[in-house]
Amino acid sequence: MIIRKYAAVIMFAISIFLYGCLQRDNPYDPANPNFVIPEFSCTVYLMDKFTNEKIGNASLVYSYQQITDSVEIDSNGNALIRIKENLAENKITIHVRYINSTTHRLSQPFFLSLYREGRDTTVFLESRYPVPVQWDTNSTFGDSDQVHLVWFTCNAEKFSYYRLIRHDVYSKRNDTITQFFDRKDTFFIDYNVKENDIYLYTLHVVSTDSHVSTGNELRITMGNLSPFPSRIITVKADFFINLRIIWEKNNDSDFFCYTIYRSVDSVRFDSVFTIYNRSDTNWLDTTIDEAATRYYYCIKTVDKLNKQSESNIVSGVNRVTIEQDLVYIPGGSFIMGRHGVGVPMNEGPQREVTVEAFLIDRYEVTVERYVSFLNSGNADRYHTDLKKIGINQTENGFSLDSTWRFHPVVWINWNDADAFCRWVGGQLPSEAQWEKAARGTDKRIYPWGNDPYENQKPPVYYRANYVVGYVDSDDSGYTFDGARYSAPVGNYASGISFYGLFDMVGNVSEWCYDWYSNDANKPNESTEFGLRKSYRGGSFKNYLEELTVTYRFSSDPTLRKEDLGCRCVYEPDK
Repeated sequence: MIIRKYAAVIMFAISIFLYGCLQRDNPYDPANPNFVIPEFSCTVYLMDKFTNEKIGNASLVYSYQQITDSVEIDSNGNALIRIKENLAENKITIHVRYINSTTHRLSQPFFLSLYREGRDTTVFLESRYPVPVQWDTNSTFGDSDQVHLVWFTCNAEKFSYYRLIRHDVYSKRNDTITQFFDRKDTFFIDYNVKENDIYLYTLHVVSTDSHVSTGNELRITMGNLSPFPSRIITVKADFFINLRIIWEKNNDSDFFCYTIYRSVDSVRFDSVFTIYNRSDTNWLDTTIDEAATRYYYCIKTVDKLNKQSESNIVSGVNRVTIEQDLVYIPGGSFIMGRHGVGVPMNEGPQREVTVEAFLIDRYEVTVERYVSFLNSGNADRYHTDLKKIGINQTENGFSLDSTWRFHPVVWINWNDADAFCRWVGGQLPSEAQWEKAARGTDKRIYPWGNDPYENQKPPVYYRANYVVGYVDSDDSGYTFDGARYSAPVGNYASGISFYGLFDMVGNVSEWCYDWYSNDANKPNESTEFGLRKSYRGGSFKNYLEELTVTYRFSSDPTLRKEDLGCRCVYEPDK
């Protein structure tokens, strides 16, 4: 019973005894005096951080427990690291100090864990050459007429510059649009883009030895924008009651047409014409049927997707009456001025002057026309002296005494006359224009010829209204020239000019555009400023020698006189 009770203990003691008596020839048995732990080894792979390709033909320098060693990397990018000391650990940490490679580099030393159980370890390296950089898609976008491009920084050791390429999908054109030599310059705005177009952007990173790395393609689709408004430059009176509209050329990339709108109240506009050529920026409105009317115009620029933009609104007033009579004066040269015994010095020197073609009123501006001007928003051009020629201001505007209807307007200063001519779409004539219209090209002294009494017998002189009637004491007859003061315009048919104009001398004098210059050697029509304005023609208060087409007068431009009026000139139809 006792033996059975202790049998298990006895058997364990016998086993221990027998184990101790066995021969110790197993080198991996820890109880064997010659016990050896297998050497620690681990395979390390070198790979490109960006392409994940293996990197070969390099060496890895590391240290373990203050002992530095190196290992060669084979052509397949594999390196077997062996620790020759007898180590019991299944995991150790080495300090990777340097990678010796011509193509890649270690950004900085680091600690690497190695495992005995055959778990391989990968080390990622950066290429010494530039690698394709990525677009920052969170910050890159197309906005109206520009593209904002942002990319990530290239940290390549051999970086030289960025080169940005743009490809226009529609035109199939490639352009290098910029280059940056600072790696930190990673932002660019491309303004040279068009709406509705598609662009492909590619970023090249170029190394110091001209190696080029091409990044992925970025596609930007531009939206359709409303075309930029085409500003109206002017609306001016032209032939008869027509108005000419001139505007700026539109350069929108998908321009389709201009549509011209017209209004009589600046509120409700109607389409009157469409132009499909972007370069046609000058249109004559021949659809007008009302004279002496202010018309308002605007232009809509339309693109191919029917997006539109509106111009500014500009108005103009057409000719005062549909019957308004204009005379065409052809361009070219003529002899201006006169010299000789008894000729005032300010008429010389006699010289050849060239003027462009123009239109001019056949008659002096009448009282009736000036009242229309006053009643069209020009009340500030009224003066109480105008009552003397039948113009009166009322609660409803300005009224006209019909007996003065066709008389030339007087009691207006230079600014009044200038404003009127601009209102009808013209301007005051220069002295050169006035003289050519009165004289023609044959150097005549008077509008009708060289003899003031031609085909007339005294005491009746009906070629012009001048001083002989003014000084006649018989108010009932005016036996010399038919009028004591002004006469209705066109009353002296025998005194018409070379081109058929009435009252170019006599009746009332006429303001000119120029500042007056007494310098005979200076072309007075070029004077830009002065103290006095020129006027021409003489009036019912002037003597015969002052009625020549070359005689020159001047006055303070603010002065109003009973014998000083105007007529206007206009640009002819091109």
